[in-house]
Amino acid sequence: MTTVRRIFDLAAAIVFERFGGDSDFDQYAPLFLERLMQEALPYENMIREQKGLPPVETVPELNEIDDTVIDWDDRITKNALVHGLASSLMGDDNNKKSESLIEYNKFVQALDEAAPAIMEGEDEP
Repeated sequence: MTTVRRIFDLAAAIVFERFGGDSDFDQYAPLFLERLMQEALPYENMIREQKGLPPVETVPELNEIDDTVIDWDDRITKNALVHGLASSLMGDDNNKKSESLIEYNKFVQALDEAAPAIMEGEDEP
C-alpha cells in the first residue's frame, strides 16, 4: 500500500525532479497516474482474484499529488506505475524520447511480471 505522493516521488527521482520542481509535472502527474492505473487495473484484479480478494471496480479520480492511499499490490504501485509515470513525465522532452519509451516498456514488463501465471490445465474463470 502506498500513496500518490510516494509514486510521484519515486517516478520523479528517475527523471531527477521533485515535487514543486516543475509546475507541469505537479499539475499533470495525477492525471497521468490515473490513466496508467486504468491500464494497470486488469493486472491488479488478476492479483486480487488469485488472493481471493474482491476486484477494484473503478480507478480513483486523482487531482493532486497528495497522501491519497492506493491500496494496490506493491508490484503495481511501487514498480509498474513508477515506470509508467516516469515515462509520461519525460514524454514532452524531445531529448528524452528514447528514455521515455524505455520507461514505458518497463511499465508494461512490470505489469506482465506481476500478473499471476495460469498453469496449463487450470480452469479459467
